Amino acid sequence: MVSYRKPAVEVGETMPASTGATNDYHVINASVTVTSPAADDVNVTLGYVYVMLTTMTSTLSMFGCALLVAADAAFRDLRSSGRRLLTWLSVADCLTAIGNLLGVTW
Repeated sequence: MVSYRKPAVEVGETMPASTGATNDYHVINASVTVTSPAADDVNVTLGYVYVMLTTMTSTLSMFGCALLVAADAAFRDLRSSGRRLLTWLSVADCLTAIGNLLGVTW
């Protein structure tokens, strides 16, 4: 009975050639290189998608914050404690969006 051992090789590593047969393993004289350019392309593509989505959501969040602050400034007669809280929460959200945008572009 001959069983084959699958080499434990990481992506990009080279497995050195072996000679002879040992125990129940059949060893072939060869050097094995495992590469995966497709995996690198996927990681780059996901990076661009992450940057684009973060940029888009941060920009929309800052736009929404500006609208809420402008509405609060324009309609002073509608101010209440709940709307004041909403205004300050939107300002905090705007600061978070600016931080996310800087984190992606920096």
